[in-house]
Amino acid sequence: MKILLLEDDPIIAEQIRDYFELFNHRVDCFDNGERLLETANPAYYDVMLLDINTPGLNGLEVLKTFRELSVETPAIFITAMSDLEHLKAAYRTGCNDYVRKPFDIEELELRIEHLVKGSGSRRIPVSEYYSFDMKNETLYHGDREVPLSPRERRLLYLLLKHRGHTVSKETIKSYLWEDQEVCDNTLRTTLKKLRNKLEENFIENLRGIGYRIHA
Repeated sequence: MKILLLEDDPIIAEQIRDYFELFNHRVDCFDNGERLLETANPAYYDVMLLDINTPGLNGLEVLKTFRELSVETPAIFITAMSDLEHLKAAYRTGCNDYVRKPFDIEELELRIEHLVKGSGSRRIPVSEYYSFDMKNETLYHGDREVPLSPRERRLLYLLLKHRGHTVSKETIKSYLWEDQEVCDNTLRTTLKKLRNKLEENFIENLRGIGYRIHA
């Protein structure tokens, strides 16, 4: 099982990570929401554990961003707050469960197992005929998987992660080729190959700026 954890208290973060790693689960820890949004693929994980009170973007804002992107990964809020208003805000944002500190780690494990067993597909609609599995970075036309290269998969994931917003060419090149220096023509070639595999074009080109997929 893969767990995404947002927790700024190092003692609690270590407690959660050490416990679940004993059972060969993976726990990726972040102590602030901005860095989590920049680097983590939420659909890759089986569950998200989010502290409501973290520096900068808090757990509520992080989950709100993910839900607006149609990410359906189950989420559990962890917080020391006990008032009803925070509980209401958590569920309005789209959480699946809520745990108050201090908590029993075995109780948290039971809640996670219950959520993961009941979680559904991670496929999100892209257009009338296409859907994309954000967890496995797989494109479908109806129920048929569309063969894509690893770079084409990553390109679609990046654009869908920022759906409705323009992703600059520099951001795309950095994400797809990391430390390699590539020119705009290389990016255009990759995009052309991807479009040639599609029966409809849902990727918009904003000349000289970047690309986007409409919300």
